[in-house]
Amino acid sequence: MSNLRSLDLRTRDIRKLVSYKSQDISWDKGCDETSEWVLASLENEEYKEKLKNWLASKNISPENQGLKIDSGWKEPKRVVWQEFLVTPENHFGKEMFELYDIDLKWIMEFQPQEIVRFGRYK
Repeated sequence: MSNLRSLDLRTRDIRKLVSYKSQDISWDKGCDETSEWVLASLENEEYKEKLKNWLASKNISPENQGLKIDSGWKEPKRVVWQEFLVTPENHFGKEMFELYDIDLKWIMEFQPQEIVRFGRYK
């Protein structure tokens, strides 16, 4: 199996799959040449719009499904990309998360320092 589509996947199975593919990630360019991280602040409307524009720039279909995993890997949650485009405040906050495309085409990682990065699997 090389995707996260099965609803019967256990957390440890998910971890193994994404860990195995982690060396195949090509991170998008970030705020400068030495980093793949960009600001992901919701501090004010200007920053919120910048985050929304950055998310939209990834050209992911709004219906695209992902698996959102928190820092404890307790309860992976299925989400659609549109949730991030329309209401980023429901996802970007004080808790880190990783969002995996269910077909393992891309990954987005958020850290509570208000930074985010986006990568695609080769």
